[in-house]
Amino acid sequence: RIHASSAPQNAAYPNHSSPSPLSMHLLYFALVASASAAPAASGLRIASSTARLANLALKKAAAPRRVSMRSEAPMPSGDNEAAAVAAAPEVPEIPAEPVRQPWKYPAGTAPFGNYFDPLGISKDKTESEMKRIREAEVTHSRVAMLAFLGFFFQEAILDRPLFATKELGGITGPAIYHFQQVSERFPGFWLATIPFFAYFENLRARKGWQDPTKGGDLFGIKEDYEPGDLGFDPFSAYPLDSRGRAEMKNKELNNGRLAMLGVAGLMAQELVNGKTLYDSLNLGALMPPHGPI
Repeated sequence: RIHASSAPQNAAYPNHSSPSPLSMHLLYFALVASASAAPAASGLRIASSTARLANLALKKAAAPRRVSMRSEAPMPSGDNEAAAVAAAPEVPEIPAEPVRQPWKYPAGTAPFGNYFDPLGISKDKTESEMKRIREAEVTHSRVAMLAFLGFFFQEAILDRPLFATKELGGITGPAIYHFQQVSERFPGFWLATIPFFAYFENLRARKGWQDPTKGGDLFGIKEDYEPGDLGFDPFSAYPLDSRGRAEMKNKELNNGRLAMLGVAGLMAQELVNGKTLYDSLNLGALMPPHGPI
């Protein structure tokens, strides 16, 4: 009898010993020898039994050994477990998205109080509609401030006209009629300015307006767009703090509202008496013939 306890352990069954092929061959020859030495009376039965055992032993020796891919590393416990937890990589926490607050009209300034809407224009309006109203107000305020300066500037250079021709001469009279006089002298001038203004209007629309081809409203304003904030600040005059920005917005809006009223008054004055602003204000004696320039 051959003892196989010293054979290497089976990888698939680590608690059981696995006999080597050499041991199995020795076992086979021992069984054959014992069968040949058995008594004649039971020799046939013992021979057949030992032959079967020998064949089973050879098949087991020839069969491929099972190999386990499981790791036999010991499980951490106690201090080892604490060390394993400490060495584990930390998973960064994903901050929750802040809850978006609906946009509201900023509070106004004195003397009109926080909100001045005697006609109820803002009643039952959605956030997008309120933004569009403020966008229109800021845009017209900026145009009016430029127009107010333009009235005085273009009437001050009448003695040095920019659009003079030999047939019709220079541009004369109040500023409210200058548009028509330019069209008479240069019919294609205003058509040439359309691409210029269309380019900047397209930039403004892309920044503030929703895209109707991508499911947005036709005249809807984007949720993250602040009316009037086009990012145009070539002189870095826009304050960095929130308080300074609010003050700057109020100044622009108040001066823009005043400019809209002022331009309306200038146009009404020239329509009534047909004179330039310098003639109406009797500034001809204090300044050059047509103004200070």
